[in-house]
Amino acid sequence: MLVNFMLSILSMAFPIGQTQSQWLITSPDGNLKVFVAHKALDGPYSAEKNLYYRVELAGREVLRFSPLGITAGGDKGNFVSNLKFVSLSSRVIDETYPMIVGKKSLHRNNANEMTINFKNKQKQLISVIFRAYNDGFAYRYRLVGSGPCEIISEASAFRLPENSVAWLQDYKPDYQAYYPKRTNADKLTSDIGFPALFKTPENMWVLLTEAAVYGNYAAARLTGTMKEPCIFNVKLPDEKITGERPLETPWRVGIVGSTLAPIVESVLVDNLNPPCELQDLSWIKPGRVAMPWLTAHTSHNQPETLMPFVDLAADMGWEWIEIETGHIGVTVGFEGSDKWMKLDWLPKLVGYAKSKNVSAYGWENWKQVYTQEQRDRILPAYVKMGVKGIKADFIMDDSQKAMKWYDDFTKDCAKHKLMVSFHGATLPKGQQRRWPNIMTWEAVLGEEWHTLPNAKNPCPPPTPEFNCTLPFTRNVVGSMDYTPVAFSIPTKKTTNAHELALSVIFESAWQCLADSPASYNASPAKPFLKEVPVTWDDIHFIDGQPDEFVCLARLKGSDWYLAAINAGAARTLTIPLDFLKQGTYSVTLYKDDAQAKDIAVENITLDTAKPFEIALPPNGGFCTKIANSH
Repeated sequence: MLVNFMLSILSMAFPIGQTQSQWLITSPDGNLKVFVAHKALDGPYSAEKNLYYRVELAGREVLRFSPLGITAGGDKGNFVSNLKFVSLSSRVIDETYPMIVGKKSLHRNNANEMTINFKNKQKQLISVIFRAYNDGFAYRYRLVGSGPCEIISEASAFRLPENSVAWLQDYKPDYQAYYPKRTNADKLTSDIGFPALFKTPENMWVLLTEAAVYGNYAAARLTGTMKEPCIFNVKLPDEKITGERPLETPWRVGIVGSTLAPIVESVLVDNLNPPCELQDLSWIKPGRVAMPWLTAHTSHNQPETLMPFVDLAADMGWEWIEIETGHIGVTVGFEGSDKWMKLDWLPKLVGYAKSKNVSAYGWENWKQVYTQEQRDRILPAYVKMGVKGIKADFIMDDSQKAMKWYDDFTKDCAKHKLMVSFHGATLPKGQQRRWPNIMTWEAVLGEEWHTLPNAKNPCPPPTPEFNCTLPFTRNVVGSMDYTPVAFSIPTKKTTNAHELALSVIFESAWQCLADSPASYNASPAKPFLKEVPVTWDDIHFIDGQPDEFVCLARLKGSDWYLAAINAGAARTLTIPLDFLKQGTYSVTLYKDDAQAKDIAVENITLDTAKPFEIALPPNGGFCTKIANSH
């Protein structure tokens, strides 16, 4: 898997001398600095001598001194106070590795790493591990030794400068909520879901999240307190976390930039995960998906309804169709059923799709595939039928047992060469590096909420402002199954050109295109939808602000796909074309028509000697393919 790997233990040059109470680690380019201190601090913290860290970029403060530490079970588990320095080690990490999903096909993982070892009052050992990247930092704990252990809590926190502005999501176990702008983040007391975006008074950006969460731990969230202004503590689920020493916790992560570009373009979360464990990747097939459910709720699992979607996928050159197998025979609710295993027409439909070079994946409530016994029965049945993947839904759980289930389910699917999508799920933590058969995760308020709001589970549908926030928040950390490009939804506030641009703006290795065959066949954008990719070689952020607008370009082979979406009032974008080789390009532009009622198609010439200007109507958008013939 590794095309180039260098991992060497070196003596790093630190700008200040190290002592037994203060340490400094810098990024490879020297701009980002993480200061670690073992001391007592005034203000909202304990008067005891504890561990803290501070982060700055280019001399500007990103995080103020923030607490470190972890509490394990038993009378020897205090790794917060009364720690004693033992030793320090450092190394440089520099490796490149390929990814067949995600925003870049080749990742570089380059960081300086520092491990500080301590022992507590009972002489138990803990390592605090920091990494400094050019675009951020991360830290984790390692409980040293052997034998069982129990994690009670973390002292880990992020202290933002006061008067920071934030885009924060109220915590929900399915992560389907807005990211409203908060100008009073220092007064927030509720639980917050990762990722959390902040802009400091010195105009520094930081996106907080976590990485490498597997079955030995639980997924976390943030929580604020009025007693400690702008301090966001890492909060674990109520269920116990148990394991065996040596135990490594997930990474606590901050992606940092003086602009939003490093955040949008970052692959830091992937880099913090273990290498790929699969040898044969030839069977893994990202692609575009014809998704019947959104426009055919009540009849989406009948052959006469599904067949036109198969034909649509074949005509468009799309690689996949989604079949809600576990819904077949279920008239109320989403509990799932195995009645699909006894149908005569389903194997015939899957075979028909295969004859047209369209693969099928199914849907299961996770309760149907929760145990090993259930998986040993259902997964081979999918393989026998010719179905190539599974969407598992309604997990709604961040506990350690759920994280263990994600591990087991993904591994079992890989053994059967089945691809995976997770819905009603936790936020991705970079697991696609380790398990590239994971095509996508939901963990987002998507287009389905235009058709789902009800009294039992009220949730407002996505807005243009929300769409313009996702590239800076949720989609930074992993593939996102938003189910975009829904032209015909009557309640949407976005224009059709805005919807079309989402196929480029949003990244998902299974891009579920959620409208009906009639809508796509009638659209002037049909030629674009026939060729837009779902996996990318590179990403280039151009301009944008959360809630307002976003413009970016993605590279596939030698071709760039350029797109923008707008929220609110009309605006004119001036787009530098410096990401292209010098010259002129003839392109087909898909934009809003004069009345912003549909998509207009226009052939234009782009000249890299001057910026490209385009006017976007309220809630509008545009996209184009720039074929690189130079």
